[in-house]
Amino acid sequence: MKLGAKSHRKIEEFFREYLRDENFTLPEIYFYGGKFSNLLTSALKIEGITIGKRIYIFPENFWLSENRLLRLDEELVVHEITHVLQYRREGFIKFLWLYFKCYLTNLREKKSFGLAARAEAYFEIPFEIEARETASKFAVWSKNRKI
Repeated sequence: MKLGAKSHRKIEEFFREYLRDENFTLPEIYFYGGKFSNLLTSALKIEGITIGKRIYIFPENFWLSENRLLRLDEELVVHEITHVLQYRREGFIKFLWLYFKCYLTNLREKKSFGLAARAEAYFEIPFEIEARETASKFAVWSKNRKI
């Protein structure tokens, strides 16, 4: 599925302001929440994962609105779209290489492979820090906008 037109406009507007780029346009992005997404996100114990322009979301994060439209939390959407933009900025292979290199470096520094160490290593990946910060700024921006 793709973002609805209203959500697309809102998120694109945020990124234009956030990136200070009046010509910014969201790339074509696809969201998935089916069996494969469930398997992938459940195995990794994550809410979502972005691979290029494809975003796989843990299916329980989807819900139906009052109008019977499929919905997702906008902060999660912005977090994952930030990863799409990181792929675009770094290049597909380079992004994956840097992401996993950072994770493994962080994990090695923990001197443990336990669940807590793996979680800490993940949260310390610069790409994840950037995505969390962007989603947090979106939340403030969205709350303060007058539309």
